[in-house]
Amino acid sequence: MRTAASCVVLVLAAAIATPAEAQTPPKSGGIACSLLTKEDAAAALGESVTGPRDTQSPNGPSACEYTGSGLHKVQLNVIPMTAQQAGMYKAMCAQKKNDGLTGLGETACWYNDKHAELQMLKGTMFLSIEMQRSGDPTEAIKAVAKKVYDRAK
Repeated sequence: MRTAASCVVLVLAAAIATPAEAQTPPKSGGIACSLLTKEDAAAALGESVTGPRDTQSPNGPSACEYTGSGLHKVQLNVIPMTAQQAGMYKAMCAQKKNDGLTGLGETACWYNDKHAELQMLKGTMFLSIEMQRSGDPTEAIKAVAKKVYDRAK
């Protein structure tokens, strides 16, 4: 399964041609686990979870993962972008499906038809929620996404 970080490689690569000062993204501050709580993860997976496993890069991406039984997990990836990168991502997302994503801002889309990854922008903050669980993840991932989006600043 591709990660959200690999999904934005084209967006980030395209920004290389711009001046360095225009490329400096805002700091994410490692906020993924402040946006995705253990309670949110447990509700989404329908079982108790362990975690969080918090990973962050200075001035860059942040991730937060909770695991349930077996291969069940929910992960939030937060990637700060420049305005130019966010604009390019909006164009990419506009070409993907966004069925049932009303209320998640102007830019939200499914990574693919499996609905195991939902991507959205809040300002210039790229948010990707990945979920592995039994059954159709659509409603559970949308519920988590709504909470994450509402908490993001």
